[in-house]
This record gives sequence, C-alpha cells and structure tokens, in this order.
Amino acid sequence: MQSSRRQLLMSATLAGMSALPLVGQCQAPASCATPSLGALTQRMGKAWLCTADPQLAPVAQQVLKDSQLVFQRQLVQLHAGTTSPEQAGSLRALARRYEDYQALFAVAPAADTHRALLTTANEMLTLAQLASGDRTALPWQARLAARQRLLSQRIALLGLAQVDTVTTRRERQSAIYEFEAGLQTLREAGNATLRPHLAAADAAWTPLRDAAGAGQPAPVFTTSERLLVVMDAVTEHCSRIT
Repeated sequence: MQSSRRQLLMSATLAGMSALPLVGQCQAPASCATPSLGALTQRMGKAWLCTADPQLAPVAQQVLKDSQLVFQRQLVQLHAGTTSPEQAGSLRALARRYEDYQALFAVAPAADTHRALLTTANEMLTLAQLASGDRTALPWQARLAARQRLLSQRIALLGLAQVDTVTTRRERQSAIYEFEAGLQTLREAGNATLRPHLAAADAAWTPLRDAAGAGQPAPVFTTSERLLVVMDAVTEHCSRIT
C-alpha cells in the first residue's frame, strides 16, 4: 500500500514537473551546456547549506530555487526519452530520492541535518549519473569539462558540510586531485581559443580550493558559482569540437 501510494505521488510529481517552464534555450540535457543532473544535485545541497548564513541567504535561496527548476525540467526530459529499462529505473529512484531532498530543503540547515544532507546528496549523485544516459556522442573534452563542472559543486558541498569524518575529508581531497588533473588534461589538449577559458578556471579554482579546506561559506559559495559559470563556457566550447 505504501509503495503504491508513493508510486502515485511520484507520477503526480513528474506530471507536475512537465508543466514547468523551460529555463533558457537548451532543450537536450545530454548535449547542452546546462549543468548536468549530477552537478545540480551537488549545487542544490551547497546552496541549501549557505541559506544558514544571513548574508548569503537571499542569493543562496535563489540559486536553490533555480537549480530545483532546472533539475526538475531535466528529470522530465530524460524520463520522456529513456533508452533502456535500467535508465528508466534509475530515473524513478532519483525522483523518489529527490522527494527526500526537498523535505530537507523545507527546514533550516542545522548541525544534525548536515549528515542527512550529505548522505542524500551522495545517493542522488550516483543515481543521477546512472539516469543521465549515454553521452559518448559528445567529444571527450566536453565530457571531461562537464565532469569538472560537477566536481566544482561537489568540492563546495564537501567543504561546507559539517561532517568532520575521515571519509568526508578523503572524498574532498580526492575530488580536488581529480579536478586539478582534469584541468591539466584540458590544458594539454586544448587549442588557443580554449586557453582564455582555462585561465579563468584557474583564477576561480585556487580560491575555491582554499576556501573549501577552511569551510568558509561566503568564499566557497561565491567562488564555486564563479567556477561553475567558467566551466559552463568550457563545456559549451568543447561540445563544438569535431
């Protein structure tokens, strides 16, 4: 009975999402520069944590709202174009877990909710990657840049979550190493037109890395948003590589 009720709620949620206005001009989440489902799962968590800071709260609330709208839109688009039973199952599981995420967002951040947020964000990230479908048609540089975009939000979230465990610190450091290795790979493979974007990424990356290590909300939020914009441009540029 409970399972049937939840399935009905999820169907209603997806139906409601389909009526949402499309944000921007991008219609195909697998091939555009709009942040992926995975990046959005981390950005939503980051923004919610920053709503606890009085100075950041207004802009963080707006970022959270905008990210939710784009996430819901992409969820509907992918649900309408599933290519396998596995992808469809992952999308259903992601929609269910998103309900839990929204329940967290309905309350103010507190020390005892950080762990629940991080657990939910981790599970949503895994499901989002399974649900996003095949992106092999994109140039590898675009896929790498999109991964960098996700990591920028992942590092910010891990830097802000007050879950001081060895695992959390290890995950943050691993994401930092992966991001830096990805930047180096893009530098080595990039052409002259990409270099200005990568220089901007370097300029935004160092302050984010330092702020995430110190858990400083304002610098983490500001620099991660700046880096997200830069990596959007890098991803869009790389998607045009033939």
